[in-house]
Amino acid sequence: MKKQNNVFSVKAYAKINLFLNVLKKNNNLHLLESLVCFVNLYDEIKIIKDKKFSIVIKGPFKSYLNEKEKIIKKTVFNFSDLIGVEPRYKIFLNKKIPVAAGLGGGSSDAAAVIRGISKLNRHNLTNNEIYKFAQTIGSDVPVCLYNKSIFFSGYGEILTPCPKLPNFSLILINPLKKLSTKKVFKEYDKLFPNIKGKKINLNKLNKKNFFSWILGTQNDLSEPAKKIIPEIKEIINILDSIDSCLFSRMSGSGPTVFGLFKNILNAKKIQKTIKKNHPNWWSVVGDIKT
Repeated sequence: MKKQNNVFSVKAYAKINLFLNVLKKNNNLHLLESLVCFVNLYDEIKIIKDKKFSIVIKGPFKSYLNEKEKIIKKTVFNFSDLIGVEPRYKIFLNKKIPVAAGLGGGSSDAAAVIRGISKLNRHNLTNNEIYKFAQTIGSDVPVCLYNKSIFFSGYGEILTPCPKLPNFSLILINPLKKLSTKKVFKEYDKLFPNIKGKKINLNKLNKKNFFSWILGTQNDLSEPAKKIIPEIKEIINILDSIDSCLFSRMSGSGPTVFGLFKNILNAKKIQKTIKKNHPNWWSVVGDIKT
C-alpha cells in the first residue's frame, strides 16, 4: 500500500481456497468453511480524490469485465456514504486476475477500495465496523480485507486465525471460461439436495503436517463445477499425473485449478507443457503470499 497526498495505490491479491466445505443451507444461502491463502498474482489499483466518480480500466482481462465495475462503484459509493464523504474518486484498475474464476478478484478489488478510501479520509469506524461493512459488499470481501492466510466460516463473516503455512510454489490454470458462482451452487443443490456437511477439525492443522492434513479435505463445489465446465476435470487430471505436483484442486467455485509444488522450477516446467498443449488456457506460476 502506498499513500501520497490525495492518491492511494494498492495491490489487490488473488486468493485460493485450499479446501472448501458446504455445511448446510439457510434461507437459500450456503454456510461454508474454508482455508484461504493469497498468491502473488494481483490487480493494481490507484485511487485519486477527484471532482466526480470515474473508473479507468486496463490490463489483460479488461475485456472480460461486466460486474467488476459494479462492485467497485458499489463499494466506493456505499463506503463513502458510511463515513460521510462524497464519492468523488478516480479509480485506475489494472486487471490482471481472471474474472469469474474462483480467485476472488472482484472481492479483492472491493477490499482494496475500502482500504484506500479509509486511508484517504478521517473517520471513526472501528475495524469491526469496517469488516461488517465489507460483508455487505460480498461474502469473500472480509477475507480479502484481512489479506493473509485465514480460516473463514459461516457466510464469510467468521474469520479464524490459522497456523503459519509452509512455503510452496504453485501454478494456476484457467480454461478462460467464466463460471458464475450462483450457477455452481444451483448445480450443487441439484446434485446434493440434502446437505449434511461435516466440519473439518481445524485444530489438527500445523505447518509440519500441512500436506497430509490438506489431502484429507476437498472442495465440495468441484463436482457441480466440472459438470458445467468439463475442462476443470481435465486440468486436475493433468496435474495429478505429475510426480512433482504435491496436490491439485479447484479454487472457490472455479474454474481455476491450482497445483502445489515445493520447487518453482517444476511448476514452470509444467506451465511450458500446458502452454504448448493448451494454448487457449491461461496459466501463471508463483508463490503464496506470506
